[in-house]
Amino acid sequence: MPATPQSGHSRRIDLNLVRLFVAVYETRSVSQAAERLCVTQPTVSYGLAGLRRMLQDSLFVRTRAGMEPTLQAIQMYREFVDAIARIDAAVADSQHFTPAQSQRRFLVAMSDIGELIFLPPIMEHLRRQAPNVELEIVEAAAPDLARRLATGEVSAAIGNLPALLSETRTQTLFEERYVCLLRRKHSSIGRKLSVAEFAAARHVLVSSGLSGHNLLEETLRGLGIQRRIGLQIPHFAILGNLIANSDLLAMLPSRVAKFFAAHGDVRSLDLPVALPRFQVRLHWHERDDLNVAGKWLRAAVADALRGI
Repeated sequence: MPATPQSGHSRRIDLNLVRLFVAVYETRSVSQAAERLCVTQPTVSYGLAGLRRMLQDSLFVRTRAGMEPTLQAIQMYREFVDAIARIDAAVADSQHFTPAQSQRRFLVAMSDIGELIFLPPIMEHLRRQAPNVELEIVEAAAPDLARRLATGEVSAAIGNLPALLSETRTQTLFEERYVCLLRRKHSSIGRKLSVAEFAAARHVLVSSGLSGHNLLEETLRGLGIQRRIGLQIPHFAILGNLIANSDLLAMLPSRVAKFFAAHGDVRSLDLPVALPRFQVRLHWHERDDLNVAGKWLRAAVADALRGI
């Protein structure tokens, strides 16, 4: 039942109740909301009951899948999240963020190859500028990444992540291209890779879940090339050893290929067909635009990855 107009006093909602509502909405669980808010489960239940009375709506219905929001709760959620973000940004702006003294913990999303290439320069930058800041890396292929960026749980995402383009602010860090990785003494491929050799060879397919890399297969099929897959793996990190000890080929970004070539018995060659270049971007949600700590983190990442 929709809420009806009430007196100005009765419509005042405690900010803690707004945060409680958001926690229940995002976790779909009273117990998980209590854990997130560091309060007891009865406290969340009591607060939710108060909100229901105040707003004259059940807000959540208990189902096997969890606490499902009502239509009014769905409509209120975005307004509440926006309000919390504005309040948090105002508080952050009023506090001077000092990197050298901060012990803040940031969550940043990237893929496993992102960890190989991005983390060393980022951690070196943090060591010099903010030695006590903690970084936690989360999976860039997570289906709820856009939501976690929107809620501020994740501060930034780095990579070729086209699925996020319509939902985030972005900064291009650098342009990339795909190359072919193969062992130095490949049994049949010399200094140049032909279309026939590329099509005849067996390939490693990395099914990482990242839409940017998955689009590569569609592009090749559009050019009439169907790769012969000899091995399918979920991550890029093992590629160096696999390629060095087989005649398998792999396609991957040039900076990643350069990393593997510097640490193993592999080399890279230009692909025999022209594929579109792509941008590696830094993503964040617009609600984090004015957050002092978030702005510092984005600048630090951009500085660290400049020129890699």
